[in-house]
Amino acid sequence: MDTAARPNPDRIVKLADAGALIAAIPSLLGFHPANSFLVVSLKGGIISHTVRVDLPPPELHAAVVGRVMRPVRQVHAEHAVVLVVCADRDPGHRDLVRRAVAAMTTAGMSVLHALWTPAAVGGAPWRCYLHDHCEGEVPDPAETECAAAMTLAGLVTFESRDELARILEPPDADRMIRLSGLLDVTSRSDRTPSAEHLSVVRAAVESGVLPATDEEFVRLALAVSDHRVRDACLGFILDAATNAAAEKLWLELARCLPPPERAEAASLLAASAYLRGDGALANVALEQARNSQPDHNLAGLLQGAIDYGMPLAQLHQSFTDAAIDAHIDITTEPAEVADEPDAPADGPADPATQPAGQMDGPGDPAEQPVGTAEESSGTTKGSGG
Repeated sequence: MDTAARPNPDRIVKLADAGALIAAIPSLLGFHPANSFLVVSLKGGIISHTVRVDLPPPELHAAVVGRVMRPVRQVHAEHAVVLVVCADRDPGHRDLVRRAVAAMTTAGMSVLHALWTPAAVGGAPWRCYLHDHCEGEVPDPAETECAAAMTLAGLVTFESRDELARILEPPDADRMIRLSGLLDVTSRSDRTPSAEHLSVVRAAVESGVLPATDEEFVRLALAVSDHRVRDACLGFILDAATNAAAEKLWLELARCLPPPERAEAASLLAASAYLRGDGALANVALEQARNSQPDHNLAGLLQGAIDYGMPLAQLHQSFTDAAIDAHIDITTEPAEVADEPDAPADGPADPATQPAGQMDGPGDPAEQPVGTAEESSGTTKGSGG
């Protein structure tokens, strides 16, 4: 499941009708969806949250609607638009649409449209399941005001989710093999204090220079594999002065490091991407983390927080608490450092409420829903009837 709450552009972007909303979807998600079921939530006429899943088989319709509704409820939206993107014109997806509309109506939401289109591209037809004679043609997404606003904000829209995922592919397979061998040897004997490990990461972030040599990659891999250091690195994500450089570093490490070390970098990349509103990149990074280390604690907790629609303010506070606790532990660590288990600082295992570290920070969902106007694509005006 992909969720999107992309940062708002500097101006309000008005969407005239359902076709304009469909054209905005690639900009909101960060990629052009295919064979997808989407729910766009609106509050006060502002798009607050976009959720996308692969189109499920009929036997999974009920389960998928239930899954999609978890984050949708957290937004406390007033209205919603349902969208099926599928080349097949057969109305076989009516059952999925019917179940989704019923669930949203039960939750107190008004469904403005339930739309179908073969693709979110210019010239594609669209029609509405709910209203007769409600149909039209999708304008060119690249020519929309929404696309221009996202481009000005420095956001990239990929042609597909697969293209987005390819940015995490290893650029040098031979280097990854070498690093795997080096890390197998050095990780067994490494007794570097956590404070020194953290200094290595801090120097890389503050310099803005990406690692170039095997030695630099190994030092950074050992550093972020120290789980107190990894949790302390959440502080770089939360700091406006370092978050951009830190995310570039996490991306480079996630691309170049071998499993299982790449799981640490991919989890940090996911946390950074999600907090700035790029749910698609966050989910792709989490998939890589779980593939590299299936039982990775932080990746699992963050995935649960995303799937359950934890409010961004609460997630931000949770990361703040985890980073502070990690810094305290690092500062007070004894000279002899014992091996640490793979867990952020004292975090309970319930993903719905405890995503990372010491997760007891404030965060009333009614006060700070995921994708508020300040943190999402929510400056986009909802479509009319």
